[in-house]
Amino acid sequence: MRRVTVLVGFALLAGLPVTASACLWDRDTPYHEAIGMSEVVAALTGRFPRNPPLYYRMRLDRVAAELASKPDDLAAYDDAGVACDRLGLGDEAVAWMEKKRARLDALDSSRPETREHLYRCHANLGTFLIHRWIRAGADRGRIDEAEAARDELAKALEINPNAHFGREKYQLRAVEWMIAPPQAVGAQWLPNFLNLAPPMETTLIDPREADEMVRGLAGLIVLGNAWESVDVFNALCLALQHDTLGFDGDYGGGRNSLATFAWLRCKQLIEAGKGSLLPDAPRGDELLKMIPRPTMLWSEDLLEPAFQNLRAMADGWQTTRTDFMTARLAEGLHPDVDPDFWDGYKEIGPPPLPMTSPKKAYEAAFMWRQRRAKLILVGVALAFVGSIVGMVLLPRVVRRLLRGAEPL
Repeated sequence: MRRVTVLVGFALLAGLPVTASACLWDRDTPYHEAIGMSEVVAALTGRFPRNPPLYYRMRLDRVAAELASKPDDLAAYDDAGVACDRLGLGDEAVAWMEKKRARLDALDSSRPETREHLYRCHANLGTFLIHRWIRAGADRGRIDEAEAARDELAKALEINPNAHFGREKYQLRAVEWMIAPPQAVGAQWLPNFLNLAPPMETTLIDPREADEMVRGLAGLIVLGNAWESVDVFNALCLALQHDTLGFDGDYGGGRNSLATFAWLRCKQLIEAGKGSLLPDAPRGDELLKMIPRPTMLWSEDLLEPAFQNLRAMADGWQTTRTDFMTARLAEGLHPDVDPDFWDGYKEIGPPPLPMTSPKKAYEAAFMWRQRRAKLILVGVALAFVGSIVGMVLLPRVVRRLLRGAEPL
């Protein structure tokens, strides 16, 4: 029952499929956006598709050949650019967007189709530029590259302010934060690009805004390069603590179970040698100390094993998927063009979690605490009664023992 109490807070999310949001636009993006909004647990535990390099290499080779004969296939430029970015080929990714922009300049920019592709071009180019800058070590001597990425993302949002359900703005905020980072030295908590503090240190923000932040950050993880970002998971940890959307007044807290998952992911990354992009941030244990761990209503020692279990299940799912894909790709098949590519693949379902609402999770934990408190009170009462009885009986017992010890 205690393990059930720990897991119920994630049940409604973990049993639903993954979606995606900001960052990259290629033919996979509509699929991710079409399947719902419950991506948070998947983003926290790694239960979202990450395709092998051969998948992107084969896509790149094919669309590059197609563009040689069909240069007006605007969507193909996005596919080529994203494939290069996924392969770590930053210069080539940027070059594909420059080619796309050259084609767009010859079109009527007032047409909706053209504006949509202009948006995608700016969004992808900004993403490719910031990814390239980070992969090169986030050299502040080349901050102009990050500034160029910021400008491209800002142009994308000018064209489509509600892109990805209005969540792409968090990518822009992250880039602006990298360009003009706050000071980490002397800060009580590791600064984050959402400018959030733990709920106990500040007033709660609007739950709708917090919930939007949570889903936007999950999107950065699922479709961006944020799966290994301490800064994104730190911000997500705090946003989840502020996210009370859907809880009534009796709940009185954010999604601290999920926030603990985000904190544990930060711990994983830090132990693997990852750090913050803040120039003066510490590393290792000192960095972990600056990431506030959420306050839990129930035993925290149950959450880490639960998180490790879900992470292991997600890694197993990813390994099975990658092995299947690699074998089919090696045969020359690709899901873009081969409708039977996935024949024979057995999808492993989401982890079996009890379908109970977060409020009921709170109530279960609260009732368990009440029962524990009652047991303590009963124990204290029995001890008190025992002491009174002892005070009455002990003198008589002592006198009898003394008389028994007297000489005959």
